[in-house]
Amino acid sequence: MVSDEAAMCSRSNLGDHASYMIGEVESEQVDPGSLCVQLEGAQRWVSGLFRAVDVPKEDADLVAEVLIGADLRGIRSHGLARVPYFLTRLQRGVIRARPRLDFEARSPTTGVLGADDGIGIVAASRAMDEAMTMAAEHGCGFVVVKDSSHFGYAGFWAERAMRSGFIGISMSNSGGRVAPTFGTDPILGTNPLAVAIPGARGGTDFLLDMATSAVAVGKVETTLRESRPIPPGWVAPEGAPHLDADGVLSFESPLLPLGGEGSETGGHKGYGLALMVELLCGALGGTDFAARIAGATGEAPPAMGHLMGAIRIDGFRPEEQVQSDMEATFEVIRESSRSPGRDRIYIHGEPEAEAAARHRREGIPVGPGVVAQLDRWAGILGVEPLPR
Repeated sequence: MVSDEAAMCSRSNLGDHASYMIGEVESEQVDPGSLCVQLEGAQRWVSGLFRAVDVPKEDADLVAEVLIGADLRGIRSHGLARVPYFLTRLQRGVIRARPRLDFEARSPTTGVLGADDGIGIVAASRAMDEAMTMAAEHGCGFVVVKDSSHFGYAGFWAERAMRSGFIGISMSNSGGRVAPTFGTDPILGTNPLAVAIPGARGGTDFLLDMATSAVAVGKVETTLRESRPIPPGWVAPEGAPHLDADGVLSFESPLLPLGGEGSETGGHKGYGLALMVELLCGALGGTDFAARIAGATGEAPPAMGHLMGAIRIDGFRPEEQVQSDMEATFEVIRESSRSPGRDRIYIHGEPEAEAAARHRREGIPVGPGVVAQLDRWAGILGVEPLPR
């Protein structure tokens, strides 16, 4: 439970975020009873949780950075709410705390990283580092990860490449969540992808981070935790989504692909994107789709795959010319006519950046349902509760 002395987040100190319509920023829907935690303290605490289940400190620090980084940017579905996913599987032994990562370059610009059923965040970090090394020397680099697990939010990895001056690409498959168009079985994953392109110094970066389903699993979980109604188009009409004892969305209610049910509103396009990610992250690396579906519930290894890519901008044109054209494009978009009641058109990545700046000042909001789950795990592992 949240103590009376806890720093509580209110609607007033969160500000008015009703205009945030691009990206994954969810702060405009924060539960009034949310706890506000500070960045550094939360990261240390999450790292301590993972060290308590034998994850090496360097890896635990990285996991904490990625998960808290999601909450920092307003992507609450992929932040502290995902801690139980990892801890449950680490305790069951279906994710290894100390895997042996095995990278093999298959050409000057491609390679495969075996994750040995480890934490996907750790494997993704190594894979993107290898991809950037290739790109620095040869113009581009792509690494597929096999036998992995959840890798955090896709944008973290694309942004890492972008901060090093590359075009960054990241994507991941999963299983057991999304029904294909005209199907009713939840077999595909939400299969997110991200693309990041660095803008000029002082300019605007482009950072697209999206699921290929209508909504991320974590967004449905957040909505259920906060007792809000599930919006139409998120879940198959026959579904009745609910949370299990670990606060995880049930598997009986398939999510819909981006575009919704059927093909009339473009659901077949979202299904196509999901299948594209599945093949690029699965078939290229050699992780079995059936094993991925079987591992979705946490009773077997997740068998997930990722694709990390880095591309040098100057392999096409001088960087400053590309970035000048980016700014000109953004300016045309920003100056175009806006919908009634809207005073701004966002470029992808801007809402998350603004949320991060705000949360650094005011604290990261954590909903009561997530706090309860985290305190429960703290008790199980014998560590102090989430700092208030």
